[in-house]
Amino acid sequence: MKKYLATLTVSLLSIAVAGVAAAQTTTRPADSSKAKGSTQDVERTTWTPQANAVESSKLIGTKVRTTDGKDIGQVDQVVVNQADGKVTHVILNRGGILGVGGEKLVLPWPDVKLQHDVDNPDRWIAVVDQAKIDRAPKYEAKSADSAPAASPSTPPASKPGDARNKKY
Repeated sequence: MKKYLATLTVSLLSIAVAGVAAAQTTTRPADSSKAKGSTQDVERTTWTPQANAVESSKLIGTKVRTTDGKDIGQVDQVVVNQADGKVTHVILNRGGILGVGGEKLVLPWPDVKLQHDVDNPDRWIAVVDQAKIDRAPKYEAKSADSAPAASPSTPPASKPGDARNKKY
């Protein structure tokens, strides 16, 4: 009789465990993002830049040399006209160590000629006439008159020398 009760108990426990396991493995409804007509199902077309196009990521950090081959610095930034989307100027970082502490000069984009690096055809070299570098103005980044307020009810940060900065 004890054997019978033990077997019956084990059988009932097995059925109970199987029932709990079955309840946990429910099938999920179809994912709504995979519904017909969604962008997930549609194959996207690919786009590749034209052969004469240069990606901006390949311009930043490009070496700048004079027409006689002297290394001057590197391209630090590219300035784009917001109205027409065209590159207007290049910011050249001249001097410094690893791009830090150098002098930043502004060169008009038409003054910069791009050439493939002879040692590495995947890289570009920016070539600029030395006279144009000598006449180039220093770059001064735009700065806001004051820092933005933390919230609409907070007044903007004051400038040095402003009456709000005085401690009484």
